[in-house]
Amino acid sequence: MPPRVRLSATEAKRLPSLLGMVDTLRSEFPAGADPPSQAAWIEEHYSLDEPLTLNLVTLLLFEHGVHRSAAQIAQDLAILREEPIDD
Repeated sequence: MPPRVRLSATEAKRLPSLLGMVDTLRSEFPAGADPPSQAAWIEEHYSLDEPLTLNLVTLLLFEHGVHRSAAQIAQDLAILREEPIDD
């Protein structure tokens, strides 16, 4: 079951084109990498025109077989950006 996220109108508009890229990038996805590295890979490979939102990163990770909640992915992204993690 996909993670529970509520997409904004802008996110919903972007999602089909992003999902269209999944099959092309699937073989390159670093499945064995740690969670922050996987999130970084998604941001690097899918943020072509504009940055991805947490919701889009969450759904794209799910499409690559990573079953993590948006809250867990937010922590992964915070680690990448060296931001404080809110508990």
